[in-house]
Amino acid sequence: MGYDVYGMNPKMNKEYPERYNEIMKQYGDGEGWLKWSEDIPQEVKDEYFEIKDVYETDNPGAYFRNNVWFWRPLWNFVVETCEDYMTADEIDGGYSNSGHQIEEETAIYIAKKLSEKLADGTVDTLEREWELKRAKAEAHNKEVRAEMDKISKECKDKHGSDLVPANYPEPYNTQWQEAYSKENWDANYPFSKENIKDFATFCMQSGGFEIC
Repeated sequence: MGYDVYGMNPKMNKEYPERYNEIMKQYGDGEGWLKWSEDIPQEVKDEYFEIKDVYETDNPGAYFRNNVWFWRPLWNFVVETCEDYMTADEIDGGYSNSGHQIEEETAIYIAKKLSEKLADGTVDTLEREWELKRAKAEAHNKEVRAEMDKISKECKDKHGSDLVPANYPEPYNTQWQEAYSKENWDANYPFSKENIKDFATFCMQSGGFEIC
């Protein structure tokens, strides 16, 4: 699961090269994507993605993407930094990828506030603190997984190797579930200075954005 964030009226610094238009004329679906059902040569696919990557770098307000692990800490930080300005709908809209729109005025405000936090060292401090927190969580999870593996081995030695945890007989099912519940999910959510920086740039140049 990921979050695709599209600028609604992005600042366009560079247009697509003519080669992109040629590819889309021959293989495009009319909406900016290739017709994946067709037999498209691999070199054309590679060229298409190279052009898209360059275009998105040249026009950072057009598109921003995070997987769910990166997006959650990013949006949490946006909310913490800008909640005095954002509406409840705007805040909640960022926690789903259902197409909520953030208007340009708010997007610019987010960009400026994030840039301030980048400049004053707040983001650097948070990134260091978060990495320490993640390291502790990962060490904890290593112990949890060792406990889960021990339970699984005991169960499979006794009842067969084809079993999956959902089908473990008692008391192994309860033991495994209890061990699994101890896992610390903080280990999976990185807080990245570079991600904050990229999102601030996107917001400033997006003309408002839609979260899909």
